Amino acid sequence: MNERGLALHVNADAALVARGADRFTRGAVHARINELAAAFNARGVRRALVWSDDPVDLLRAIGAADVAGADLFIAHTNLPAAIVDEIAAQHGVQARIGETDTFVNAEAPPASGRIYMMTSGTTGKPKIAAHTLDALMSRARAGAKSAQAADSKWLLTYQPTGFAGIQVLLTAVATHGLIVAPEQRTPGGFAAAARDHGVTQISGTPTFWRAFMMVARPSELALKQITLGGEAADQATLDRLKAAFPNTRVTHIYASTEAGVVFAVHDGREGFPKAWLDEPPTGVALRIVDGLLQIKSANLMGGYLGHDAQPLLDDGWLSTADRCEIAGDRVRILGRDDSTINVGGSKVYPLMVEQFLLQQTGVVEARVFAVPNPVSGSLVGAEIVFAEDQDHAEARARVLAACRENLASYQVPRVVKIVDQINVRESGKKGAT
Repeated sequence: MNERGLALHVNADAALVARGADRFTRGAVHARINELAAAFNARGVRRALVWSDDPVDLLRAIGAADVAGADLFIAHTNLPAAIVDEIAAQHGVQARIGETDTFVNAEAPPASGRIYMMTSGTTGKPKIAAHTLDALMSRARAGAKSAQAADSKWLLTYQPTGFAGIQVLLTAVATHGLIVAPEQRTPGGFAAAARDHGVTQISGTPTFWRAFMMVARPSELALKQITLGGEAADQATLDRLKAAFPNTRVTHIYASTEAGVVFAVHDGREGFPKAWLDEPPTGVALRIVDGLLQIKSANLMGGYLGHDAQPLLDDGWLSTADRCEIAGDRVRILGRDDSTINVGGSKVYPLMVEQFLLQQTGVVEARVFAVPNPVSGSLVGAEIVFAEDQDHAEARARVLAACRENLASYQVPRVVKIVDQINVRESGKKGAT
């Protein structure tokens, strides 16, 4: 494999994947890549699909597609088999990679060497974004130069088949680090794996971090790097992490399946500097148009496969659905424009209300959602997790009083449920109950 690919032949004896009790070296995964690439070449495979959460399967599929020059589709394991079958048939997939590899005779277009990644929608057929391995690896190679990358051990908290999960795998490869894949993907399972393997790097959504902080003992961990991504980072969570891990660098990143990794913020403040709209980080350009963030970067996807509607604009910018506001010297992300709650004609951004709730004493997690109402269309509802030492009745009254005093009347939750935990989807983001 050339040095532009995964290059697992370098430092071949080093451990690469810890999956439960199993261990795999870089050399062992490299051998599996070559074996699969030989099968691709022997059968003339131009398009393959991997449907697995196993880091070894994902890496050997990515590596083999790179060696053979084939296209690769990465499918989420929570997708129904019928949808995966439909995608495979529609796009001429000739090889299916997973616990068992299968090959079929199918008509495929000429290979373009692209990696096709799927959005994490909860229902229906996902959109498919086109990337290249070189673009995906560019951020990982940059991370390899960081001081925190030495002797890195990465806890795989993200959905392995999502953009963020693949980015963790590739970053571990580039830094010659270890990928730790817990058998139990629960807060307790993640905490135990981090402790037992001496994990040094954890990247997860803010939702993941709030759940993790409820069960983890910071004194048992020696983290060099904490990264938040997948959701907008709130100040309360950033502050809690810094208090619990005062000697650890805390970073939040903006990245998506469509945009790739755009930028990283290291100053401990939510949002990003307003100055970046004029002088952005190297390799990207940022602007706000009609309140929505737009991005230009070499790491943008090549477009959605087979979709007429594209977020890529004619001038090369990507139009996101993230609504922003400028507050002083910062740009704050208010939330996805398609997630707003319409309360009698007034727009409520759930993320904004959640962030306010998380700032209240005793609140460790919150989810804000729409409640249908025949008069106003919708009302604001909230699920709240209180700390164990809180009296629920007193805490509920105190939090609602703070909402009424500081939020607009239409933003105040009218339906409040006190729960033990918030439902989390495979992507690590909050889901409906």
